[in-house]
Amino acid sequence: MIDQHSSLSEKFIKKGFWLYLFSFIIAPIGYIVKIIISWELTVSEVWILYGIISLITMISAYNDLGMSESLKHFIPQFVTEKRYDKVKSILFYALFAQIITSLFIVSFFYFWADYIANNYFKTIEAKESLKILAFFFLWVNIFQTTSSFYVAVQDTFIQKISDFTRMFFIMLFVLFIFFWDLSSLANYSYSWLIWLYIWIILSLSLFYKKYYSKYFISEKIIIEKKLIKQISKYAILVVVWASAWTLLSQMDMQMIIYILWTTDAGYYTNYLSIISIPFLIITPIFWLLFPVFSEMHAKWEHKKIKLVKQLFTKNFLIIWIAFNILLFVFAEIVAFTLFGEKFINSGTILRYSVLFLVFNILLQINFNIISWIWEVHKRVKIIFIAVVFNFITNLIFINLIWVAWAALATAFGWILIWILSEIFLGKKYFVWFDYKLLAKNIFFMWLLWFISFQYLIPLFEWLSRLKSFGFLFIIWIIWFILFSIINKKEVKMFIWEIKKLKRW
Repeated sequence: MIDQHSSLSEKFIKKGFWLYLFSFIIAPIGYIVKIIISWELTVSEVWILYGIISLITMISAYNDLGMSESLKHFIPQFVTEKRYDKVKSILFYALFAQIITSLFIVSFFYFWADYIANNYFKTIEAKESLKILAFFFLWVNIFQTTSSFYVAVQDTFIQKISDFTRMFFIMLFVLFIFFWDLSSLANYSYSWLIWLYIWIILSLSLFYKKYYSKYFISEKIIIEKKLIKQISKYAILVVVWASAWTLLSQMDMQMIIYILWTTDAGYYTNYLSIISIPFLIITPIFWLLFPVFSEMHAKWEHKKIKLVKQLFTKNFLIIWIAFNILLFVFAEIVAFTLFGEKFINSGTILRYSVLFLVFNILLQINFNIISWIWEVHKRVKIIFIAVVFNFITNLIFINLIWVAWAALATAFGWILIWILSEIFLGKKYFVWFDYKLLAKNIFFMWLLWFISFQYLIPLFEWLSRLKSFGFLFIIWIIWFILFSIINKKEVKMFIWEIKKLKRW
């Protein structure tokens, strides 16, 4: 079920190919959806739609009950032991627990839609979208469970095909609404619901054909106290962590909704979309790393974990710096190009936090290691400290200054979490930065920033959104060609180091 005979480098290269191929296809689809919605709806309506999705995301941490993370944690171990009955059992436990909780959440959103719309979102316009998206919970459990299964067994192809199907059908429905002049907050809300039904049909068919009929059809579901206790103990820790993490990730958005005006929240919504652009590079590899290293930890191969931390910290750090400086330079232009003139303030907000995004990559690496070595309780402690810190800083900054400072408060939270994660990991997984490499890249990137600020940005003043997009695209290509030339030696070294992993 899991390919345990391929080398580490083969896993990264082969499976990483599908992760990046589909990620680079899926991401533009997501931006097309948001561009159309931002064009058709007002700033306040965009805020309502994505504010509801943000609220649902925050509550989904409780709906999941920690089972998605448990699947990623236990399935590689059970597959290594060839205990397919345990794999089938944990899938059953996950679905059963999630459906029970989702029924309560659906009822809450549907029957209390009036109250939530008037008292939380402060507009009755949110009522219909709340009722529509409430039904999202009924079926999203199947999506979460099967997606977690594909991650756990390192089936990157089916995992990304499923994600592509999801985004493709959202885009089709959004385009249908747009071209048939049916644009409304309620109709765009339906697009998040309809893809789920189509995806369920496709994903369950693939799951049955490739896995269930081959490995699980003859296995019995185990109702074993020891197994349930083992999974539940881990899941409870994950629920606490996931609740705190989701609260942390959605806190700034929800505090802006409650404290400021709807237009401010609308600007912040699209700022979040822009700052997620660099994650196109780093997120796919983490989808692969978690189950790979969960499998490695089960074999007590700790040296590999530290080796790969050093490898990815060194190389992804300089890529991150290049992305961050690029987004800092062209912040307002990117916001205008993607979402139109009415969302230029989203670019202004971006400038407050994007240079600190490098600490996010560092904490992501550390948090994944903490998961790989099965120390999830350490993540719980770190995130609870960060939640308190972020709540206080957001409360002060949003009230006294403006929505952009909420982005800065979040950036300070990234720094705190990274420092705490290094402390909790200790010396065993500590690696030194390549300071000469960092200094070289920072010097050249800021030199490029100075040239761009002086000579390139003024050229955008009279360009349309389409021409601005084309010009930005050319600049980004040139930027990363120069980045590759500056780091020619490191690129060759990275390829060589990946090849070295064949011995592992």
